[in-house]
Amino acid sequence: MLTRLTCHVTNCASNQNNCCCQPSIKVQGKGACHCGETECQSFQKKGPGEVSNSTHFTNANLNAQVKCTAENCVFNSMGNCNADHISIGGNGAESRSQTNCESFQAR
Repeated sequence: MLTRLTCHVTNCASNQNNCCCQPSIKVQGKGACHCGETECQSFQKKGPGEVSNSTHFTNANLNAQVKCTAENCVFNSMGNCNADHISIGGNGAESRSQTNCESFQAR
């Protein structure tokens, strides 16, 4: 299932106008009980002075496959996100640990 993905991590190399250019991402948070315990494993920080995408995916991908290890999330179905829309947060993030799945909902 493809999920509509909005990304607010503007200094990620895959972010283009709040959309992710990756064909798929992975959200981590195996034991997460709230969104702050999740992170976008696909985060790659833009390099110094870089204004373009360094991940070689150049087109915004509004619908992406989202793999997820957050077993306690209502949207996790056998390791895949089945939410219609998710939002990844972490504007200003310097590392993956500063990102999160804002759409996480505990079972």
